[in-house]
Amino acid sequence: WLAKGKGKNDEPYNASIFTILLAGAFILAGALDSVAQVISMFFMVTYGSLCLISFLNHFAADPSYRPRFRSRWYLSLFGAVACFGLMFLMNSAYAILAIIMMVVLYYVISVYNPDKRSIAVIFQGVIFQVSRQIQVFLQKAEKEKSKSWRPSAVAMSESTFERLCLFDLLRWIAHKYGFGTYIHLHKGFLSSQAHQEAEETKQRLIKMAEVSHSNIYVDTMVSPSYTSSIASVIQLPGIAGTENNLVLFDYASYKPDNLPDIIDNYNLIRSVNFDVVILACNEKGFGLKKEIHIWLTSSDFENANLMILLSYIILGHRDWNEGEIKIFALYPESTVAEEKARLFGLIKAGQLPISAHNIKVLERKEDEDKRQIIRRYSEDADMVVVGFRGEALKKKGAELFTSYKLPCNTVFVNAAQAKDIK
Repeated sequence: WLAKGKGKNDEPYNASIFTILLAGAFILAGALDSVAQVISMFFMVTYGSLCLISFLNHFAADPSYRPRFRSRWYLSLFGAVACFGLMFLMNSAYAILAIIMMVVLYYVISVYNPDKRSIAVIFQGVIFQVSRQIQVFLQKAEKEKSKSWRPSAVAMSESTFERLCLFDLLRWIAHKYGFGTYIHLHKGFLSSQAHQEAEETKQRLIKMAEVSHSNIYVDTMVSPSYTSSIASVIQLPGIAGTENNLVLFDYASYKPDNLPDIIDNYNLIRSVNFDVVILACNEKGFGLKKEIHIWLTSSDFENANLMILLSYIILGHRDWNEGEIKIFALYPESTVAEEKARLFGLIKAGQLPISAHNIKVLERKEDEDKRQIIRRYSEDADMVVVGFRGEALKKKGAELFTSYKLPCNTVFVNAAQAKDIK
């Protein structure tokens, strides 16, 4: 209404009348000082905003930003700080009111004019530039050599929307202690249609990440074969400036169609010294998220600490806030005493977040099948963590995983090297 004009020159008649009435009201009230402060506030907030936008555009480095008058970034910054500072020095209440009115006005304009949201674009540009500088700095910086292990995981699945078990496992790992990238695989050759479908899938993944309040980065990949997709995934850069060190896969226990593909590419993954996690998804899922059962055997020398660390990290997520870890040590009679002493030593030193009564040491006779023992003790578990070795995988193939037949989701862990628990 205020923008409407009259006459040949489109004079702002309505705006002029409104200004006269507003000025007359202040004059009749005898509050000329207040009028001066109010006018100064709007001038200051206008000039301050222009200087701030100029400063932000400098760092956003938008190639399409071509102002007629160029200023140095430090002059723009000084102008913004000076304007907003003077506003608060003159009258703090008016300054806050003016800023609130400016924000409300911008919000109203952006709602009714979706094409005029340049402020958001500017801030996105600034964030992109800051993120780039941090990534470059981290890459160039000399990495601190530490024996501590932190998961920087990448997960790949082509069945994201059929089962969410791998997505959930990754978001638990990346919640606090680690970093995670989730890749949804589109089988096929790259084309315009395949790219469009991948983009639509990516938007669905982003919504999933938002709804689940996860801290993972999601993306899609179009690839004609499983091998080429794995080769691409294990070469992806880490999202936090650290190299990826853990790769996760999943298969459905009731229909393990993609398990042979995972097994066939195991040597490719190990060629880059990645730890490998293969998740067997069952209809029970992760159950009530109350108990995580870790099964340690005499062949899990390298896998044991990684199995414990991953379980501890998962337990730190709010979905498992009432959960607990139970360790089952399944060893031959000759080494039971030694392994029991080591486990209790770690707990006493505070290096394992479990209670001593949650450890159960079991003796296995030579003629006993460990899978039957695991099924007997972990029948009501919500997640079972089991280690596996490359030699056994080469010898037994898919049977190494499918023979367990546990009712809950089972996490199979293979460590590239032993992890230290400090």
